[in-house]
Amino acid sequence: MRTKGWQNVLTFTLIQHIKTKSFIIGTIVTCVILSAVCVLTNLLPVMLGADEAIDDMVENSGDTYKDFESIYVIDETGLLTDEDFAEANKLGALMSKTDKDADSLVDELSVKETAEALVKLTEIKDTGKIISYSANVYYSEGSNSESANSLSSLVYMLVDKRRMANLGVSEEDYEKTLIDVECTALKAGSQQVDMFTSLINYIVPLILPLILFILIFAYGQTVAQSIATEKTSRVMELLLVSVRPLAIVIGKVLAMGIVSFGQVVLVSTVGAISFAASAPFGILGKMTGILANTDIMNSAGEAAAQAGVSLDEIETAKAIGELFKNFTPLNIILICVIFILGFLFYSLIAALVGASVSRMEDLAMAMQPYSFMGILGMYLAYCPVIFNAESLSSGVVEINPVQMFSYYFPLSSPFALPGAILLGNFNTVQSIIAVVILAAFVVLIAIVVSKVYEAIILHNGNRIKFGDILKMAARK
Repeated sequence: MRTKGWQNVLTFTLIQHIKTKSFIIGTIVTCVILSAVCVLTNLLPVMLGADEAIDDMVENSGDTYKDFESIYVIDETGLLTDEDFAEANKLGALMSKTDKDADSLVDELSVKETAEALVKLTEIKDTGKIISYSANVYYSEGSNSESANSLSSLVYMLVDKRRMANLGVSEEDYEKTLIDVECTALKAGSQQVDMFTSLINYIVPLILPLILFILIFAYGQTVAQSIATEKTSRVMELLLVSVRPLAIVIGKVLAMGIVSFGQVVLVSTVGAISFAASAPFGILGKMTGILANTDIMNSAGEAAAQAGVSLDEIETAKAIGELFKNFTPLNIILICVIFILGFLFYSLIAALVGASVSRMEDLAMAMQPYSFMGILGMYLAYCPVIFNAESLSSGVVEINPVQMFSYYFPLSSPFALPGAILLGNFNTVQSIIAVVILAAFVVLIAIVVSKVYEAIILHNGNRIKFGDILKMAARK
């Protein structure tokens, strides 16, 4: 049989590659670096005090104006009443009127180390009519802009509420006027999402294809280098004594596939364990608690108040939760199959390239078509997402035609499909169709290899060009 002995080649290549120092050291270093990144992602924000800042923000619930020890008010409008000052004090803002000159008071605040502020309220008129009110907040050296902004919001509420009350609007009706109206331009057939989900929809298709490209393309090049090295060092001649040429390429591709897939699983497992182990002690521990709280997920506003978290954190948790919902057994299997098929697709081409050279010096030139194919596939998977950046601001998921093409085109589908599956942009039927198309092209490449490999592996002399290989396959 033409493939007899491929098992021996697989075993030999696998053992030879695994026991090399470069592979062992590279795997260890990669695991250590990934573990460090995962741990630092959780712990570094805590070490830098980011968790304290979040706790302070949650504790104050936006009412950082309470940090002011004294708040002086110069009301040139006469709008605010004693009732408004009493309400402010009840809310924790120690506001009081002052007869001091505004300029001199501002000068005093510029050098004070205590947390104090001045609110100057004035009218803006046009043709004798009030068209708006202006409130300037000056804060001392011992305070900060966050507290001043919080105080500005409080002053706006007091002024607006008093203005509506003077017009005869009751407190109950005033609360109704505070209801926001959110308008979104949504293209028919598109899916509206929140900002955090939109960010994930934008980032995942950028990061995941890059990772898969590095893995598939790098391991494919290793196949070409392995075959070219053994051919130029005469090891191939010894192998051909006991096994057929086609068995060599099958054994080497499968061996490198096992090595690559095993290394990816090992590194990913180490990273996942490091991430999970450090999460409870890091900044993401809080997010994990939010995800576990079903009440928060179902009733964001009320549960946020009860749990002491912000609505932004809730939306972030929802977005992450939606992403993890797509980690179903079927999707994981599909992604693994896509990775394997993508590796076989590029590795079989790389094997032909490696067999076409007689000198290692020619390998770089011979790999140019292979590199162009990989870059083209990466471009189709990567760039359409960049050019679709308007979805980031509009909050609308919209797959453009080039993206859809990249999901089915075999050069780009190994890089683009996993992200589409994880984000739910592709349903099960579409994913299976794309996988079948990729598998069909892998079979096609395997047929080409079976026709021409035996001829080119025995070739010695000038490098066989990629076009010549295709012509040889057409003749056979």
